[in-house]
Amino acid sequence: MASRALAFADPDVIRLASEAFVPLAENCSPLQTQQDAKGEFFRLVAEQGHYGGRTVPSGTRQGQYAFTADGQLLSSINTRDADKMRTMLSEALDRWRPASAPDTSKTEVAPVTPTTYERDPRHPDLFPIDGLVLKQTLRDLARPSGHPTPQPRPEAINFDYAWFTKDEARLFLPTSLQPGERTDLPQATIRRLARFHLLDSVRGETPPWREENIVHARIWTEIVTLEPGADGEQRIHLRLEGAILNQQEGTWAIRPFREKWEGQTRGYDCRLLGELVYNTATERFERFDVLAVGDRWGGTEHNARQGDLHPAPMGITFEIASNSPADRTPPHANVWEYFDRPRPAA
Repeated sequence: MASRALAFADPDVIRLASEAFVPLAENCSPLQTQQDAKGEFFRLVAEQGHYGGRTVPSGTRQGQYAFTADGQLLSSINTRDADKMRTMLSEALDRWRPASAPDTSKTEVAPVTPTTYERDPRHPDLFPIDGLVLKQTLRDLARPSGHPTPQPRPEAINFDYAWFTKDEARLFLPTSLQPGERTDLPQATIRRLARFHLLDSVRGETPPWREENIVHARIWTEIVTLEPGADGEQRIHLRLEGAILNQQEGTWAIRPFREKWEGQTRGYDCRLLGELVYNTATERFERFDVLAVGDRWGGTEHNARQGDLHPAPMGITFEIASNSPADRTPPHANVWEYFDRPRPAA
């Protein structure tokens, strides 16, 4: 998020975090209640930290933690300030060095190899191994002259991931694989993108749109060319276009833990344009570059728009994610709602 970038874009913080620590990013929201070894370990660390035991104004355990492999907290903080972040990391190192010094008076014990554990069924791994995984980048765009709010800051950028199963990915192709053939995407596919990905989360997190917030939504693809390859394979080049308007009116807070205001409105009115390439031999997309551009307006409690409610341009890109572990990060949305599946009982 943009606010976190203020700390994590600092060169000294980057150097300390990458050279003296093993960096790890996790979503604390599920881990706070997740009933498995991973959730238990997170709570073991977090309850030693800055928000340990806190329930008011929120029970969140959000923040930055430095800890040992056995769960001993070295230092923690929840900040967007680079100076405070550097201080926290330095404090953690000062506590780590004496503890890590070898004790020649004790018999050396072989390290314990971590074992697998049963996942909490409410938080399964639904990563679509043979499907389509897209990395999403969101950022504010340059504002027209005379706009009531300043030009966007360079750090106003955020990321997410969009997941589609193999069968869902195939729906981006027309039934007849011939140049000029077009198809409208199913509403289920379009509405997943609209509800969970066409959001103003540039500076912070924001709730997904509800079904009734989608005013209109249409996305279609058209085959442009067929590129023949070896052994009968083809690369299908497609053009994607679309238009989506999301809008919500109601009463909610636009500053964390403050009073709710009546007559709030938020929205995103965008056009989509993209170029796709599908390989018939591998049954995978080799290219999936899509851009959504339009005006966003309004704010929500945690997306840091309290001083930036006027309509302003925002861009969202989608591209095929890499195979790195970081790019296996789940979509920010609740996976059960995201895939429209019944959630198991607690």
